[in-house]
Amino acid sequence: MATSVQPAENTIHGFTIVTHVVPAGTGHYGQSTEAGASTTGQFGKFLKGDPKALGVVQIMIGIITFMLGIVSAVFFYTASKVIGVMFWGAVLYMVSGGLSVDASKKAHGCVVKGSLVMNVFSAVAAGIAIIVMVVDIAIANPCYRYYYYSRPNEDLCGLWYGIAGIQLVLAVLEFIISICTSAFACKATCCNDPTQVMFVPAHPVTTV
Repeated sequence: MATSVQPAENTIHGFTIVTHVVPAGTGHYGQSTEAGASTTGQFGKFLKGDPKALGVVQIMIGIITFMLGIVSAVFFYTASKVIGVMFWGAVLYMVSGGLSVDASKKAHGCVVKGSLVMNVFSAVAAGIAIIVMVVDIAIANPCYRYYYYSRPNEDLCGLWYGIAGIQLVLAVLEFIISICTSAFACKATCCNDPTQVMFVPAHPVTTV
């Protein structure tokens, strides 16, 4: 695909400013690149997804999921306890949220890419958590098999369903947030056509 050449309106010190728009992945680059303008454009795409707010929500989801996982592990023997998804998944949620908040403050491609990678991992972890929680609730329900001191099973069932329901809702919410953040981060880092500026002697410019 040929690069387009667009002469600028003004001439500086006998030189005409010519802008090249290079399609992504072609490997063609000009003599000088407006890195600042390109980075700002990428960063603007990422900010459209409001990563700071989503990151804060992810951190809160991670904290709540971790705490509920501790309570569930103490009183119940479940598939989620065996796999440990409520613990390592919660850590991934918090790390992803922290990177998203950090990326919203720093116009740096590496931070945005880090947020993209971690949110992909978080989406996978949330998907696993959803499957495990559905299996726990529908098939491997533990509340009818355990007593706690002299309290009846109904109390444990209420506790279990409450914890499992909240964990399932949080996992679904985390999955959606991770997908959305990953999409905006991908647009900012993977779908960019760099703009280059070249300085050539002032003369009529021929477009090829």
